[in-house]
Amino acid sequence: MSWPTKKLGEVAKIIMGQSPSSSTYNESGEGLPFYQGKKDYGDINPTVRIWCSVPGKVVEAGDILISVRAPVGALNIASERSCIGRGLSGIRAGKYLDQGFLYHFLRGKEIEIASWGTGSTFASISKKHLENIEIPLPPIAEQRKIVEKLDALSEKIRTLQSLQSQQVTDLKALKQSILHEAFSGMM
Repeated sequence: MSWPTKKLGEVAKIIMGQSPSSSTYNESGEGLPFYQGKKDYGDINPTVRIWCSVPGKVVEAGDILISVRAPVGALNIASERSCIGRGLSGIRAGKYLDQGFLYHFLRGKEIEIASWGTGSTFASISKKHLENIEIPLPPIAEQRKIVEKLDALSEKIRTLQSLQSQQVTDLKALKQSILHEAFSGMM
């Protein structure tokens, strides 16, 4: 099936971050959460470290955050209205684009987007790079079906990763127990 494609700048709002004066930063929760880049990212949503009392560029809850500077391409989703610094851009789907579909699409392009980064001090991409990303546009109902399937698969992957992590922890504990027994003369 062939879906029409559009440039991201035609079907989504792109908000480039801008760092406000550092004198407006605080750790006391005054103002909006302030995210500067990937260092603030969690698995899906960023973690608040600092706030900004005089925010410049603002994203809304549900907006996709994409790292546009060192490293380029990493994604997260804003969980609340937030201020973003120049290391990030916010992306909000328009009426013909499901936000979840956009997120999964961009996740699939993270490595490609990262390869676009240029710069002598650190890699970065511009708003023009983001605006020119070509995205397929199936009907919105089809986009939502795709999101539902991808979300279910993502949940299975997270469950398997958690089980794998637990198994690694259990194996390390078993190894330590065996070593303890071996060197305390219990074997």
